[in-house]
Amino acid sequence: MLELDGRELSLLKALANEWDQSGPPGFLETTAIAETIGITIPDAKKTIHSLFVKGLVGTDEIDIYAAYLLPEGYEIARAK
Repeated sequence: MLELDGRELSLLKALANEWDQSGPPGFLETTAIAETIGITIPDAKKTIHSLFVKGLVGTDEIDIYAAYLLPEGYEIARAK
C-alpha cells in the first residue's frame, strides 16, 4: 500500500473535489491548492512533486505550477 502523509491526502481530496465539481482531471493551480488545504505555496509545490513521483497526479509548469489528478489518485482520494 502506498504511504501518504496528511498533506498528500489533503491535496488528493482537494483535487478529487475539483474533479467532482468541474469534471476530470480536477485541475487546480498551486495558489488555490495552498489556500484550500492551508499550506504555503512552496509546501504545495513539494506536495505536488511528491504525489507526481508516486504517480498520483500530473503537473503543468507553464508559468504557474499546477496539479491534476490521475485516475489512481482519484481512487485513493475517494477510498479514504
